[in-house]
Amino acid sequence: MADLNGDDEREEELSSITAIYPELVVDPSNPFSASIDIPVAPSTPLAVLFPPAIDTLTQIPLDTHRLEHLPPLQLHIILPNGYPSECPPHLEIKTTPSWLPAETLERLIKEGHNLWEEYGRGQVVFAYIDFLQNEAEASFELITPQNEELEIPQEMKIELLDFDIKMKRKKFEAETFDCGVCLEPKKGSVCYRLMKCGHVFCVPCLQDFYNNCISEGDVASVRCIDPDCGKENGRRRKKSGTLNPSELLQIPLDKEVVKRYVELKRKKKLESDKSTIYCPRKWCQGPARSKKYPKVTDPFSMEAFESDSEDESAPVPPNTNDTKPNPANIERLAICEDCNFAFCRVCLASWHGDYVRCWPRSEAEISADEKASFDYIRLHTSPCPTCSSPCQKTHGCNHMNCFQCHTHFCYLCSSWLDPSNPYQHFNKKEIGCYMRLWELEEGDEGVGNGRFNGARGWEAAIAAAEEADANAPQENEEVGALQQAMNNAGIQDRPPAPAAVQRAHRRPVGPPDANAPGIRRFVELAMNDEEDDWDSDELGSDDEDWEIPMMPQVPRRI
Repeated sequence: MADLNGDDEREEELSSITAIYPELVVDPSNPFSASIDIPVAPSTPLAVLFPPAIDTLTQIPLDTHRLEHLPPLQLHIILPNGYPSECPPHLEIKTTPSWLPAETLERLIKEGHNLWEEYGRGQVVFAYIDFLQNEAEASFELITPQNEELEIPQEMKIELLDFDIKMKRKKFEAETFDCGVCLEPKKGSVCYRLMKCGHVFCVPCLQDFYNNCISEGDVASVRCIDPDCGKENGRRRKKSGTLNPSELLQIPLDKEVVKRYVELKRKKKLESDKSTIYCPRKWCQGPARSKKYPKVTDPFSMEAFESDSEDESAPVPPNTNDTKPNPANIERLAICEDCNFAFCRVCLASWHGDYVRCWPRSEAEISADEKASFDYIRLHTSPCPTCSSPCQKTHGCNHMNCFQCHTHFCYLCSSWLDPSNPYQHFNKKEIGCYMRLWELEEGDEGVGNGRFNGARGWEAAIAAAEEADANAPQENEEVGALQQAMNNAGIQDRPPAPAAVQRAHRRPVGPPDANAPGIRRFVELAMNDEEDDWDSDELGSDDEDWEIPMMPQVPRRI
């Protein structure tokens, strides 16, 4: 009878535990045996190192991974005969893979026996499961002030990292988020959390925004679309905050779109680098091979993105003994990465060897299309004061933000503006941009006098001077023709009037050339076939100048 009562007590405990933990599985072949998986999600992410299996002579720095989820504890419980009054439960704990140290597993099993003693040799299964859950939350006391990182064998790295990612995704899909773009609550299964900042948006909004940016070539905007991102607690955004192509594939974006994104980013870097040389072949125009920006062979690899976003200010490695003499000649050789054409970066001719003197191309050798492009950029764009990237405004105010280096500058004079208060520049009376913030609001063809200062103003002045010099001979010819016409329009002198008439005309008249301006004006209009616009009033309104002296009456003899 005692055994039956004992069996009933063990069954009763397991049935009670099953009601509390539905994930508890009772062995069908043994009603007094059960197993349960206890999740391991530390309250503070666990810092983990994966040292290599083979020691190397050089010390290689290891990356620290902070894992929020690890493979669960697999607890197997057997309630033997005599439990709970006479025998403690048989406990077995393991993990797959075996990431938890063996001494930690032994300590956890020993604590189960201690609990059985503390509870007066009573039912202890529930208390032991609760104990393991608390230990998992506290990282099993693996992290101490003396040992701040847990070392796990290298062969478990991929499996543990993959498990952490999957558990994060599973937890994420079960939550609900408010999309910051469409402002609608969305389940995590249709949302995406950005890796760098953790902001969450729904997938359709991210796809629409990033596809539009990449199609328009605005790759600098392929970053977090939260306006306050990078400003929390004074934290500054990194220099390059654009998304990794692998992350764009996870959103997901189409592979062709991501490929265009990688190519545009590299093209932008090449165009902003003044040392970039392009192939002189008209049908190619590809960039020369570059160690700083190597050609992307796999646009979806991490290496392609890292090389594309490499810091341009990185120091040049020093020369070694292996370098050949006369490096200046070696630097002249350039090879197109598209057509493999070898050419000289100085004269742009096919490669002629190291010991041939050459000179840069003269302006006369530049094609008409190239010259037209250069002239348009020079006259119709405002250069950034930091990186000299040409910018042209389509609409908006004259406070500009460079798309390449994000420098704030004035569109009218290319002056650097203080990012904290860029508009004070337009409130200074002593400069030419005073009260001109909204001038040319609709672009260069908008309302406004279009008077530029700075580099663009100088280019416009130089162009105007060159145009005036070019038109000077034509203007001189027109002036000569005008003078000739005026001379041809002269009236021959009349014979002198009788003496009586001369005596009768006592009043002085206007000067001989009093009507010269009016006549000159008429001749100019006549040469341009615009004499209908001439007004005779231009000859003067004083009628006295046109009075004809009357001859005195002389008595006639009959």
